[in-house]
Amino acid sequence: MSDIVIYYFSATGNSLAAARALAERLDAPLPISVPGSLVNDDPYSAITQVKAVGFVFPVQRATIPEMLRGFIKAMPVNRHGYYFALATYSLFGSNVFEDIDELLSAKGAMLNYAASVRMMGNVGVGEPSDATIQRRLSQMDTKLDEVAGAVSYHQENYFPRANKLLGEAVRRFTENRRRTIVFRVDKHCKKCGICVQVCPAQNIRIPKKGSTILAPVRSDKCEACLACVHWCPASAVGTPTRLHTRYHNPMISPQQLNQTVPD
Repeated sequence: MSDIVIYYFSATGNSLAAARALAERLDAPLPISVPGSLVNDDPYSAITQVKAVGFVFPVQRATIPEMLRGFIKAMPVNRHGYYFALATYSLFGSNVFEDIDELLSAKGAMLNYAASVRMMGNVGVGEPSDATIQRRLSQMDTKLDEVAGAVSYHQENYFPRANKLLGEAVRRFTENRRRTIVFRVDKHCKKCGICVQVCPAQNIRIPKKGSTILAPVRSDKCEACLACVHWCPASAVGTPTRLHTRYHNPMISPQQLNQTVPD
């Protein structure tokens, strides 16, 4: 039995790519999907008897994904265990590590080690160039060597503490946006079902017979992770703001996202 388990949440595939690469460096089992775990009878069965638990996730709306927040909040902890986090980001983070530390501290544990790695994000105008993508992937490899070395020896570090009031204001603003974001699907939709496959909240349904488009279901379940936008092969899914690039990690396939144990 391995002494370590890594959980991930991923939309573009960046965090899954980072989690898989980190698991390989640590000789750990394949990382486990948070959305995939939550549909199991026992979402936390992999934690039993391990000494270290890690979380790999994207910075979303200046905080951690809400699904990951709920997962950690309900997670059983070992007060003497080792907990670490790796955040993928494109612009900046806010209270991502402090949020996790507070969730663990409420249970008597703590976040022992945290690190960030810059990758391509989903905010901006225009598509990222291949050169930029490859540069970020190379930077990821270098950073993961450092993280793997620290985690393998259960090292601890000091992670930046953001302004709490500012962070809470950002979270409230972005949480409102998450709950009200609108997706549009145009005539180019091929009904391939990839958006259904990659949605972590299972919030998209195949249309009924006779329907012309595939429509995301609007509800509080939506993570606003934009996986449906990034992975649509026809670029048919979008948002009215048009401030989101279309990108997905070239090392990951849609079939590998949000499964309990990806192939």
